[in-house]
Amino acid sequence: MTEQKSWPDRFFVEFSTDDPCPLDFTDDPAIVLFFISWAYSAEMGGNHELAQAASYLKRQLKVDLRPIYRYADRNVDTPQDRMELEQSWQPAANLAAAARTIADHWEQPGATLAPLVRGYEHLAPRLRELAAMCDWAAERDAKVRMTFDLENTEVHTARPPGY
Repeated sequence: MTEQKSWPDRFFVEFSTDDPCPLDFTDDPAIVLFFISWAYSAEMGGNHELAQAASYLKRQLKVDLRPIYRYADRNVDTPQDRMELEQSWQPAANLAAAARTIADHWEQPGATLAPLVRGYEHLAPRLRELAAMCDWAAERDAKVRMTFDLENTEVHTARPPGY
């Protein structure tokens, strides 16, 4: 029996290729969505630990966070929503590099970053998985788009045979 994921579909990574990506997240990728949302909020004064961590990565460690800021809501209600969704495509190599660099700092945080990332250690493995997916796409000259759906709370669970 094939195991199905047991988390809701809230965060999506899509590629501009017809080839299905053979890679996926091994655990709930919502932490990536939470981080990129808080990172974006840091630009407007967000003060959550993840916003502070993103700000430190950007300002002190000079990490280019622009690729993680490019994401969109999957639920298109207006022409502006449609435009934002279409504009969220980006070069896969750029997102791979950003995800990998953030994961490197997350896994080996200095004294300032360490207290900000405590409790969020599960972000680095998801970022490494995201980077691997983007590497796969970059090898195919495909672009990547990150989207979210906070209205979808369906959880996929494996059922035992004969259930």
